[in-house]
Amino acid sequence: MERLDGRIAIVTGGARGVGSAIARRLIEAGARVVLGDLRDEAGESTAAELGGAATYLHLDVTREADWAGAVKRTLADHGRIDILVNNAGRLHMGAIENTSPEEARGVVEVNLIGPFLGIRAVAPAMKAQGKGAIVNVGSVDGMLGMNGVAMYAASKWALRGLAKSAALELGRSGIRVNTVCPAGGNPEMYGPWMEQLAGMIDQTKSYTEDRALPGEAPLGAIADAVLFLASDDSRHCTGIDLPVDGGAHAGRFMPGFNEL
Repeated sequence: MERLDGRIAIVTGGARGVGSAIARRLIEAGARVVLGDLRDEAGESTAAELGGAATYLHLDVTREADWAGAVKRTLADHGRIDILVNNAGRLHMGAIENTSPEEARGVVEVNLIGPFLGIRAVAPAMKAQGKGAIVNVGSVDGMLGMNGVAMYAASKWALRGLAKSAALELGRSGIRVNTVCPAGGNPEMYGPWMEQLAGMIDQTKSYTEDRALPGEAPLGAIADAVLFLASDDSRHCTGIDLPVDGGAHAGRFMPGFNEL
């Protein structure tokens, strides 16, 4: 894998989970990473754990002023922005009839407006450099759909559309925009619904177990996919969706059918 020595990355939702795994992998490849998050204590702790190559700043991805401040500080500290990873996300579980308009808007604000503001904020600096890589963290639910998470799935479908349009707008400026679409990988997002979900585990087991590669995507696999799209190894890839889904898109594995 190509090294990222000297490159500067902003990773949103970087305090924990998928975001911190992505930040760690980028740092291992030689990058310096700015972690953006709302969870200040966790963010500061993660930055300290990652060492001198990581810094933390408070970033509400739904606020344009926060994005302006993040870009200003990153440029002041490092002089450039090479990589943006739009990882921050919000999940809401509930049938459409049980989801309020306020809950729906909250999901869209974080999962779609947040990346829009992020792309808009870093584009001028990347254009001035003549190069940049933007990686959005989507979801397999934004490629296949899933009941009970309608607004989450819809926001991730829209995120892919945003990425493709941005890829076309920014490509001639040397900026690539791609989307990683993992299946799972962030159990903490289910926190508020874990008690309710506990009784459904057996019913939903086939959701991950009937894939060619069973189970949810490991954090390391998601981070590796982001690293690939952030690096020059993917220098001729833009506007693509990269599933990290264990073969969910290949179809359904039927136990016993191999022996027919």
